Amino acid sequence: MAVAAALAATAWVGGGGGATRVRIALWLIAHAFYLAAAWVAIRPGAPSARRRILPLILIVGLIPRLALLPTDPTLSDDLYRYLWDGRLTAAGVNPYPKAPTDPSLDRFRAGFETRLNHADVPTIYPPAAQLLFAATVRVEATPRAWKTTLLVLEAALLLCLAFLLRARGLRPDRLLLYYWNPLVVVESFGSGHVDLAVAAFLILALALHERRRDAGAGVAFALAILTKYLPVLLVPALLRARAWRTLAISAAVGLLLFLPFLGAGSALWGGLTAYARHWEFNGSLYPLLRAMAPHGDGVRVALAGLLAAAAIAIGARARTLTGAALGTWVAFLIASPTLYPWYLVPAVALLPLHPDRGILVFSGTVALSYLALAAFRETGAWLLPSWVPWVEYGSLAAAWIAAGAAAYARREAWTRDRAPT
Repeated sequence: MAVAAALAATAWVGGGGGATRVRIALWLIAHAFYLAAAWVAIRPGAPSARRRILPLILIVGLIPRLALLPTDPTLSDDLYRYLWDGRLTAAGVNPYPKAPTDPSLDRFRAGFETRLNHADVPTIYPPAAQLLFAATVRVEATPRAWKTTLLVLEAALLLCLAFLLRARGLRPDRLLLYYWNPLVVVESFGSGHVDLAVAAFLILALALHERRRDAGAGVAFALAILTKYLPVLLVPALLRARAWRTLAISAAVGLLLFLPFLGAGSALWGGLTAYARHWEFNGSLYPLLRAMAPHGDGVRVALAGLLAAAAIAIGARARTLTGAALGTWVAFLIASPTLYPWYLVPAVALLPLHPDRGILVFSGTVALSYLALAAFRETGAWLLPSWVPWVEYGSLAAAWIAAGAAAYARREAWTRDRAPT
């Protein structure tokens, strides 16, 4: 209950100068309790006893979600961009050719005058996301309505995770590795980020593939890619799995989803191109390489190539598609010049199946990156304290090293036990 209490308390934090730091503190407190619960969930124990705790896990996880559902986003204003795009798409206006500042869109601006971030950049969100935004706006153009959409999608995600856990003989209480994770609650139901929708479609695709429902898996995979393009990194793994039908259906559905927006021409990629060329924040490899290179564009291209190579290598070696999905997402997190906390949501959704210690820890320490927001509100400068990346990525590396050392010790013990006497 400590996790739920700390996260629910963020709904009543005010908007003053120190509010961001209070939210970070509550997040870190909740994360400490979450890590303790995660350790209990993945250690050996009696499966029968743990099945009875599943309803409690769901109730405790639902409490902070319901507390945050009616609140306005405070750590990010991306949600208002979703509603803006949804308003345009619902009205039959293609959101790709023009940025929100374009005078021809003035008639849609009521309620968004000061709430749109990067209003001089056209939308970066793919067609499936646009249709999801529009469907929500047709019901109600409010943060609460969008978060309710995410809550419905998350219900499907939970059902798929429960199926995958059962199919693999894993304990159902592992679900808390996702459902109690503070990052998921804060970023999805506090800020309302679309990454939860990506996770839901991706997990749905993986579950349907495991049930050999190729058509459904293809549709879900297309929805995942066209909600946020990153799941395309899983294509090499699907090729290795010879999932030809899934890939063919995904390509066909993707084309259909693009059709309503093709009138934008090359402007379809305008916002995405601006993001890929200019955005940078809280990266790991990028700042190190950028300091040694004369041009940032070259570093970005090199990291993109490295990410593509990693996706191919992971797809060739991963034992399961879910493992490949987690591996490729983590590779993106490492290679990206920009890493906002909500980028971790799909990776956290895979933790019940693959409880990676590094991501378990990192999903908490990444909250420190919001100190840049606190500094911006106080000084007007978007500056991340220099020590923050060292804590974030240092904790990630330390957790991975500890996990590797523990695995090595287990292998050595197993070898000794099997050695002839």
